Amino acid sequence: MKSDTATCIEASMVPALPHRLIKLGFALMLGCMPALAKADPDFDTLSGPARAIDADTLEFGFKRVDLWGADAMNRFQKCLVNGQSTACGAEAWQLTTNLLVATPITCEMRGKNRYNRNMAVCRNANGVDIGQSLILRGMAVARPDQMPEYETYENQARQARSGVWAGEFIDPLKWRRGERLSEHEIDIRRW
Repeated sequence: MKSDTATCIEASMVPALPHRLIKLGFALMLGCMPALAKADPDFDTLSGPARAIDADTLEFGFKRVDLWGADAMNRFQKCLVNGQSTACGAEAWQLTTNLLVATPITCEMRGKNRYNRNMAVCRNANGVDIGQSLILRGMAVARPDQMPEYETYENQARQARSGVWAGEFIDPLKWRRGERLSEHEIDIRRW
């Protein structure tokens, strides 16, 4: 049988034990904070299955990569093709999704964008350059400051009137900044 003094000592230690564990856990968490701050570290090459977040943004698990040199129509972007409003952004996203079926996808890093996200040239298992394919099919515009050779593919798409080149569209960069075709502007009324 335990004495009252022993029980009292044990009881006084019980609240201290969780408090010590909390302090230890907090100290460990602070020690790990620099590692958490680098959740998307720099890497040279990524390879494996990927999914399309947007037509020009791929996700490998928790790592996102934007296509280098190809700026695709944004997922919710609309265009006018042959006088008809089309969901050209959704079409671009579907094209990228179809190209990702041939896995593994391999991406070679080339730089960083303004969001500090890695930018890469990505190819599927058949060797198809995803950015180049989007440009050739008229679902992306070339960024010659990043990939000068993509400008040739954009010119081919323009001449063939492929994809968005068959009508009117807003450059994806301007679209992200809020510019829209007059047919797609939203009239906001305040009551």
